Amino acid sequence: MARVAEACLAISLGLALGLGLEPAEAKEQPRELEASLVVDLDDDDADGREDGLQDRVGDAVDCATWDVAKLPSEMSLEGVTPAGAVRVLADGVPIAAGQRVPPGAARLQVQALRPGPFTVELGSVRIRGSALRLLALDGNGRSVSFASSHASMQRTIPDRVVAPDAVTRDPDALRFVVAGVAADLPAALAVRARSETGVQLSALDALRLVDTTCPVDAGAGVVCKTTMPVRVVGDEADRVHPLVVDRSVTGELGGGILIDLGGGRRQQIRVGGPRETRFGVMRRYRATLRTRLLRIGARGAAPLGGTDAKALKLMRGQVALANALWGQCGISFGPPADADIALVDPPPPWLVSVGCELGLPASGGQVRLVVDGRPVTVAVEAGWSPARAAREIATSLEKRRYRVGISTNARIAPGAMPTVDLQVWRGPGRAAEVKGPDAGSVSTDRTLGVCVGTADLSVGLRHFLDVDSMAGTFDERTLLKWVDDRDPSTIDLMVISSFVRGGRIGESFIGTDRSSVRNAVVLDRSGIRVARASYALAHEVGHVMLDVPGHPDDYGRDTPTLLMDSDGADASVFGPRRLRVEDCERAMQNSGPGSPVPLLREWGWGRLGKP
Repeated sequence: MARVAEACLAISLGLALGLGLEPAEAKEQPRELEASLVVDLDDDDADGREDGLQDRVGDAVDCATWDVAKLPSEMSLEGVTPAGAVRVLADGVPIAAGQRVPPGAARLQVQALRPGPFTVELGSVRIRGSALRLLALDGNGRSVSFASSHASMQRTIPDRVVAPDAVTRDPDALRFVVAGVAADLPAALAVRARSETGVQLSALDALRLVDTTCPVDAGAGVVCKTTMPVRVVGDEADRVHPLVVDRSVTGELGGGILIDLGGGRRQQIRVGGPRETRFGVMRRYRATLRTRLLRIGARGAAPLGGTDAKALKLMRGQVALANALWGQCGISFGPPADADIALVDPPPPWLVSVGCELGLPASGGQVRLVVDGRPVTVAVEAGWSPARAAREIATSLEKRRYRVGISTNARIAPGAMPTVDLQVWRGPGRAAEVKGPDAGSVSTDRTLGVCVGTADLSVGLRHFLDVDSMAGTFDERTLLKWVDDRDPSTIDLMVISSFVRGGRIGESFIGTDRSSVRNAVVLDRSGIRVARASYALAHEVGHVMLDVPGHPDDYGRDTPTLLMDSDGADASVFGPRRLRVEDCERAMQNSGPGSPVPLLREWGWGRLGKP
């Protein structure tokens, strides 16, 4: 008697059907087969439906191929006992009782639909066996579908669970329950976390099963065993904590958790964001992060890492860390290997700020610039606002065939009016070189200041304070508007060597109605260096996606385990790495596909076959 174990039993008929074999030859083949199956209710072809309930089963479902070289040329399905326990498919299409196997069919499959013993009468071939069913239960004991739902990344700190079937209220961890006849239940199972490309990330090779009460949907006449609640975490620090090391796997958003019952019986559930929010299920969303590393000077050194190659590698590692944390909300910045990261030179002096920082009205005078070595003088009348003066300067430059970008900044706290920045180009992607006159100031006006931006990163970048955070410093705007891609749906990340004053490792510019710099993040190499203690990149892009300038502890209780906490620095599992469901909801509200300027787009599952 031959035996096979799998979700689907596949019998290859390509060498047998329609060949007109002699009876003597047929007698040499076994007439009775034995199979141990698993109820096939996962979703190997990523169409959102259980494989065992599809009208047509593709070749993506998990099936073992069993070659039987000489089968009768004509076979029909005489019956299944008990009815509905399994179904027989020819080339993926179910066969009804009494129906012949279509001539020329390439494959025949037996697919389990219910746990327990079964018998299939298929002409002169009888298939006997039993099936197990695998269920996933959340912290409230509710069933989680392997096809239409998913496992979610852990958002809570490690906790002690004293009993496998205790109600934990954990919104993310899942217990895996095996249902079947007592003699067929395994003593343990394996849990393997896989990336979306199929690479194994971590595993629990022998997760012990203990007796439990069967869930109501387990099926009739079966007994059940369960695991402890299994946590899917974002990094190794969470996985190896002593409280949870024996029930945690490091997973990846969009990847899978493969549960192996032994003997080839396996089911897989995908990994996504929170299963319950006020916006419904959050499976997977993708944000576009565009990273530019500013060299110290033209053709100078990279801002971190020592070499260009090391700098790029470090930044891809930062993207991976941000993915691990924001995976708690079902948000990814895409595969680190595909990240948009480049090293760029700082700009020449090309940005002109009319009003400088304070935005005072004009009292009358001249603005004197030297553009690509040619003098440009513009008269300014008393009472003009910075915006009016900026338009006059831009018009004068455009008459000289320059392209001028005009961007109005938010008024800073001590400012009288908003300042206006002029970006001067001599052609597409070619910045003009703008300077002041050799003698005297750029503006002869006593009140209306005009500044020309420089980018000397060797002394660090002057960062904003509370009074000018809404616009950023002129230094910051000079660089950020240089690397900006003018696409409001992307997050621009600028990496520099250092800020002028210590104590700051990163900052963000959110998308307010007043600011010309938005959806942008600045990090220095210190922010990269303390990656697992502060998660500076994940924290700063959080400000952008949540569209909030402050921190939770600015308004309420200090919670140092939260990613958005302002003063947390701890590389342990109790450091700033957690996101609440409220954070996920706010990100969806302010940056999701339905927001005014969506930063997140839906990113569906791809197929993830079983190895």
